Amino acid sequence: MINNADVIERLGLLIGKELTNENLHEALFCEEKHKKIRVRFNLGKYKYIQYNIKVQNHLDFQSYADISISGNPNTFRIGVEQKEGKVIINSDPRISYNYL
Repeated sequence: MINNADVIERLGLLIGKELTNENLHEALFCEEKHKKIRVRFNLGKYKYIQYNIKVQNHLDFQSYADISISGNPNTFRIGVEQKEGKVIINSDPRISYNYL
């Protein structure tokens, strides 16, 4: 399991990049000990990361994505925006403590 500080640091490296399963898996599972996880993902056998995008229509609120990682009970939240049909990460990640 990856600790929360490492997850936040690695998600922070994705600011300005497109939010995709491939980018998330490559950023979070970048160590040599995660080689099997990357191979299983690339073969299409497993997905270890899931994300849900919440679009905010109000002017005061920013759209965001909730990211959950298998084996980690926390949910991580990052701000996103849509540009040219792509979802771009535009804010620092943080742990979301909404467990409803």
